[in-house]
Amino acid sequence: MVLLLVATACVASGEPVSWEDQADASGEGLAEREFVAACLEANDDLGAVKARAFCGCVLDGIQSEVTFEKFRELDAFIDDQRDAVTRQMLVEHYGWFVEISDDCAA
Repeated sequence: MVLLLVATACVASGEPVSWEDQADASGEGLAEREFVAACLEANDDLGAVKARAFCGCVLDGIQSEVTFEKFRELDAFIDDQRDAVTRQMLVEHYGWFVEISDDCAA
């Protein structure tokens, strides 16, 4: 089962206020770029192609299901609980994230 701390360190530098904030030349915002980078690192055991597909799917799911503010809450929770986060904690507090991750891993 692939569910990991894909949001870890997602919004570290510059504190974006939206998905589009601090967009690069490709149009991806800082939060999107950092989310994908953290997700790829957390899922490097999948191989590059699978990890990229998984991380893109999770990002798309998050963006379509919750507000940027809800995503920031998840990111802060994972940051605060970094070494103690379990799947059960995520299910209890951020079930939408677990659901999206599970759907993308299927």
